[in-house]
Amino acid sequence: MPQKMTEHIITQALRVHASDVHIHPLTNRYLLRLRVNGTLIPLLYLPIDVGEKLISFLKFQAALDISEKRRPQSGSFEKNTNTEKIALRLSTMPGKDFHESMVIRIFRYKYPIPFLKSSVFPRSTKQIQQQCKNQTGLFLFSGSTGSGKSSSMYSLVSSIENKDELQIITIEDPVEHHSPGFLQIEVNEKASITYAPIIRSVLRHDPDILIIGEIRDEETAKIVVRAALTGHLVLSTVHAGDAYGVLLRLLEFGISSEELAQCLLGISFQKLTHLVCTFCGEKCHPLCTHLHRKRTAIYEVLTQQEIKAYFQSNKQQIKPKYPIKRTFEKGVAYGFFSAH
Repeated sequence: MPQKMTEHIITQALRVHASDVHIHPLTNRYLLRLRVNGTLIPLLYLPIDVGEKLISFLKFQAALDISEKRRPQSGSFEKNTNTEKIALRLSTMPGKDFHESMVIRIFRYKYPIPFLKSSVFPRSTKQIQQQCKNQTGLFLFSGSTGSGKSSSMYSLVSSIENKDELQIITIEDPVEHHSPGFLQIEVNEKASITYAPIIRSVLRHDPDILIIGEIRDEETAKIVVRAALTGHLVLSTVHAGDAYGVLLRLLEFGISSEELAQCLLGISFQKLTHLVCTFCGEKCHPLCTHLHRKRTAIYEVLTQQEIKAYFQSNKQQIKPKYPIKRTFEKGVAYGFFSAH
């Protein structure tokens, strides 16, 4: 029963290109919803006992502790469907009366988006690619949750022409994008295998490119900067409200302005924006199948020169060459985006 239910849910999610499945407990039943292009759409209701069995089955598939319902857990696993291979990232959260909620993020290998085509304005993606080409140092991706930071990071590395000649190592919590040819390591906080000690060990593993899932704390920030200063290309993400907010976060973590000016290749801040659908009008209906991609990324990039100028001018913010607001307004003028 749980296995057949899982197959049905995943099939429906793939059909409408959903990014997430939400299994949410109500008073006496579970509500399943699909997130399609940023909008949550109800799929079906399940009795409490059926919903709990479904969550337990999925937790087992992701090697999570089935008996633990009082603490959040996260994990992932790969799955072969009738049409394609996908990866699922699971996150559980305890709720009232120990009825857990679960969110499943879906990663599809079938539809990789080349980095230069991840935005309708390739000028910014070319700028990011150029900042990292044949370089050693640190490039950071920032943006809100669900803005595609990790996808951009992986897409950028996958676009490197000679990647087969490089030792590419990723450290994630958990591994989201399963990439053949990359050495992928998963953080395990239960076993005290956290970002900082893994990075220290990985630096002795002769990496050319190092992907760090997220800079969350001072210890990780310092070891990431050290890796960037010792001849590696390091890519990571930081949660911040804008590109300059990333610099402030790193300064709060105890990284000096001199170190940041020396190691940072650039910072990208990104947002996902809905594309105008010629069939639906300004905003595409979540279930419309006319557009394969209903959202596109827009980027605001701080270059290495702009970062150095920021610190040399006593932290006076210099307007990026292509601000994200201006890029959006340009998209509206070209008919890519809706002004509303």
